[in-house]
Amino acid sequence: MSYAKIGFEDSVNTQLQYLIELQKFDLRIFQILDQQKKLPGLLQIAEAPLCELQGKLQVLKNEGESLAKQRRNAELELGAQEAQLQKVRARLSELKTNKEYQAHLFEIELARKKKDTFEEAVLALMERADQNSQAIKELEPQIEEAQKVYDLEKAKLETQAADLQQEITELEQRQQQLSQSLEHTLLSRYNRLKNLRKGFAVAEIRDGSCIGCRLQLPPQLVADVRRGDQLLDCSYCRRILYMANQLEGESDQ
Repeated sequence: MSYAKIGFEDSVNTQLQYLIELQKFDLRIFQILDQQKKLPGLLQIAEAPLCELQGKLQVLKNEGESLAKQRRNAELELGAQEAQLQKVRARLSELKTNKEYQAHLFEIELARKKKDTFEEAVLALMERADQNSQAIKELEPQIEEAQKVYDLEKAKLETQAADLQQEITELEQRQQQLSQSLEHTLLSRYNRLKNLRKGFAVAEIRDGSCIGCRLQLPPQLVADVRRGDQLLDCSYCRRILYMANQLEGESDQ
């Protein structure tokens, strides 16, 4: 199928030049759009080390709160046991027989051992709390450093995003200006192909094949394209075909 014949205000080769130039803009725009889609993922990757360290810090803080609560409970139990031990010891003077005295000594020993157990529990919790505090202190500078690295990478990605958007704006302006030079039906056909082929709507013929779909073209189609008096489609991918000699001929004029 042909879409441009001699009779345009511009020659076929000139229209072809416009198409190829327009395609350069569109291919770059599609490339930028792909890059923009990747930016959120790159930001997540940059943030991952910081999030991991922040997660560890939160675990340590939760553990610290739990240890503090356990220590308060253990200290209350220890206080109650110390009071109970003093109460049991105070009853010694009330005992009248040796048997009662021996039994009470045994009760005091049990109470003392129980108190010692609570003391050991409190000391163990204090030690674990100290270890927890030390771990937090060691982690905090790591988080600060990770935050700096992330902030730098975030700023870099934000700058890249702004630059890409600016480039797209400029490309779209140039694209719009160039589109005005193209014949209307040819531009419509190009735009449909562009959207279907991610910007790759115009394909060169090399060694008898369309470089867009890599398939061998019928010899007659190749000959018709070489003649250069009309713009023709690839038989398979429908891209608009051209040969390098068309561009060379136009540049020599």
